[in-house]
Amino acid sequence: MDCPFCGKKMKEGIIPNGVKWVEDGIEDWESVRLCSGWSMRMPKSFFCPDCRQIILPVPEKAEGVLDMVERKLSAAGDKIEAAQEQWETRRTQAKDEKRKKNFGKKDPWEL
Repeated sequence: MDCPFCGKKMKEGIIPNGVKWVEDGIEDWESVRLCSGWSMRMPKSFFCPDCRQIILPVPEKAEGVLDMVERKLSAAGDKIEAAQEQWETRRTQAKDEKRKKNFGKKDPWEL
């Protein structure tokens, strides 16, 4: 990548401790997350040794730990609901089969 300030070639690297960017005078919770995922993978950054400037592309959506846990819990909840619906369907079918099976064994006057 070429430096937008001087036009020279920039060096590619990462900022290992750069977790988020916070604007001066703004509260910490209004920050922009720079790392992504549980493993805190850092996006590539570019450094110009002549200008002493760093360019750090911000990922589209950096997923934090809470976002990941919420997504996994939601997926697990969906699986539980699907399994419960299947169980209820099988239970209803089993009851119907049992009712049909026992239908001929009863006295007609008891129906």
